[in-house]
Amino acid sequence: MADCLGISKNTYTNWKKGFQDKRKGAKHVNNMKYTEEERQQAYCALMLNPDVSPSELVAKYLDEKGIYLGSAKWLYRLLEEVKSNAKRGSSGNSSKDDSVERRTLTATRPNQVLVWDITYLYKTNPLGEYFYLYAVMDLFSRNMMHWEVHNTQSADIAARFIEKAVKKIGFIKPKNEILNTDGVNSDIFGNVLELHSDNGAPMRGSTMVSKCLELGISCTYNRPRHSNDNAHMEASFRLLKHGHEILIPESFDSLEQARDWVDSYYDWYNNKHRHSGICYITPKDCYDGKGEELMANRNRIMEEFYERHSKQKALAEATGKRKYWKMPEKAVVMPFYSRRSKVKNKIRGQKLDSGEWANVGKGEEFKKAG
Repeated sequence: MADCLGISKNTYTNWKKGFQDKRKGAKHVNNMKYTEEERQQAYCALMLNPDVSPSELVAKYLDEKGIYLGSAKWLYRLLEEVKSNAKRGSSGNSSKDDSVERRTLTATRPNQVLVWDITYLYKTNPLGEYFYLYAVMDLFSRNMMHWEVHNTQSADIAARFIEKAVKKIGFIKPKNEILNTDGVNSDIFGNVLELHSDNGAPMRGSTMVSKCLELGISCTYNRPRHSNDNAHMEASFRLLKHGHEILIPESFDSLEQARDWVDSYYDWYNNKHRHSGICYITPKDCYDGKGEELMANRNRIMEEFYERHSKQKALAEATGKRKYWKMPEKAVVMPFYSRRSKVKNKIRGQKLDSGEWANVGKGEEFKKAG
């Protein structure tokens, strides 16, 4: 039979035993076909449970949710498929500048993207120890949504802190765990809430990650050693510690004193500080949606001025320097962690056998000193 088909005996034997045809371009029959909804459900389960093996995951969903995700082998194949796509996206044939896939978080309204961080406040006694300020900001309005001061920093405190902040916003967890096409959850009203932070231990701790999954919000993180990826939060802390309007004490005698000062500071920041990133209105006014009204009032006053000073109006229009106040349409968080940047940063931190540091970047090559 092998001779009649023009194939070798080994190939014929493999076909007869039901082995897959591994020749290039051969079509394979999938005996167990899954719908797109089932694939999405399985993919979501894998992403939400990165530390659980597919075999355990199948049993877990059967027991706890009454859902059959599919066979463990199929889940393993789905994982390999995800890995292959990630590798394909980071191939060296990319024409981008540094071959890093740059997804950004964009907020076009309040309560869409939150950014948060932890900073230290000096203790008076014992010298050299700190209180820790937890703060979360609405990205679009720069309004500080919630803040707390504690003696320590931990994932447990961070989890409780973020839960309080999310409840203030009114985000309601979606009933299902199926991610949408953007890879983020939306609540029962269709609102999306993303939470961005750096790679600190409290942010990446298991308690914190579990709480975010429980609340139904999506978490993103800075690239390693890229504090500017969370620039809005870093700038707010810089203003808190080095601003001229409200001077921070050199140290705090007690936790209560630190909390009282931070409360008064953020009351000033939200209600009186004119933020340059939102056309010099207060974060609270921007959060409450008063920006357009304030911009229209400014433009009306300026128009009245130009009507009284026709020469200045003609000169401003002729030179293109006439000022029109307009609120920013969006606020953007810098590109965050990607697979390619992880590899590049890992290589940067390793020395070559020659003792030289590896340089990885646009147009650079690995060269080992001979």
